[in-house]
Amino acid sequence: MRYLLLVLAALGIAATPAAAQNPVPLDTRVKNFQVPRELPECGLEAVLLRLAKETGVRIGFERTSGCRGHVASGFPEAYKPLSLVNAEVLDGISLKDVLSRIAALVPDYDWAIMEDVAVFRPSAAWKDADDALGARVPAMRFSEAPVIRVVDSILNRRPVRHDTKEETVSIDFPGGTVLEALNSLVRSQPAFGMWYAGTDGQRLSVWIMNVPNGSGHGVSTPIPTLLSRRNPSS
Repeated sequence: MRYLLLVLAALGIAATPAAAQNPVPLDTRVKNFQVPRELPECGLEAVLLRLAKETGVRIGFERTSGCRGHVASGFPEAYKPLSLVNAEVLDGISLKDVLSRIAALVPDYDWAIMEDVAVFRPSAAWKDADDALGARVPAMRFSEAPVIRVVDSILNRRPVRHDTKEETVSIDFPGGTVLEALNSLVRSQPAFGMWYAGTDGQRLSVWIMNVPNGSGHGVSTPIPTLLSRRNPSS
């Protein structure tokens, strides 16, 4: 897996929104973080969730559709226990170096740091003009809104009734891509420290993870609905 040094310039990342919370510095040193020497099929999302829980680093993850038997929503692989027998123990190295070690285990992915969010995507997705995460999202501003209402807006979904007890979030997004909007969302509140995205070829599913308690908020939308909302220049 390569680290995409030029991805920020290539994607034209928007400025950090005013609501963004202070990130965990990527030069923070980790203590005794265990990394499997080999990952099982679809095991990347589980080790990334462990890293987010133990360190507070913000992570975005778009998985391939090739994980055998996976479902398009819910991301159950994230919760599966990883075998740490003979695991490599990383101690005293930076979070960025830990991310690089994890990246080396999955050569069919590339990763980049996008405004303090470590984003892992299939290598081909970074160059795919039709990838669903490249769809256009207009500027939006929410104050103490249910998180699913915000995700509905990002995914161009018709709003539905939401649980009034649902967690809320404030976000001021200047417009950009689905990828950028998801990064903005996980930066807007420390608890929402990770997003997942995946597709079955017909629908895109997105899951916003509440890292401290392990719960998630997920929705899906038909991919044509997203791709109908493109940048004018695309």
